[in-house]
Amino acid sequence: MARSPINQLKDNEGIAALIFLILCTLLAFKVSPGVGTSNLAPAVSHAAAPWIFGPFQILLLYLPPWLGALLVPALILVGLVAVPWIAHYWGDTWGRGIFSALFSLVLVLLFWFMVKELWWSHL
Repeated sequence: MARSPINQLKDNEGIAALIFLILCTLLAFKVSPGVGTSNLAPAVSHAAAPWIFGPFQILLLYLPPWLGALLVPALILVGLVAVPWIAHYWGDTWGRGIFSALFSLVLVLLFWFMVKELWWSHL
């Protein structure tokens, strides 16, 4: 009996994912993260870790901890996880529309926080 194309695709994707994880792990061992700032960098009022998503760190800086650390990321994750269920329940057009709205909201928030951080650091 011939193999299903879906099973072959899952096998290929699984092997590619394992190779990618191994390469990322080797790269992580090879490159050490730079902690701290250089002499050329402007002084910052808060510590900024390079391996953490900047907008989430800015959420923690400017919003109350329960809102910036718990509620906003949880709502974003729940919304993105619910997209397949919404697409199945309401139809593909609703699912695509909601995904586009959530994706646009995330991009607008990222842009807003980055602009706010640049403006705040130049004061």
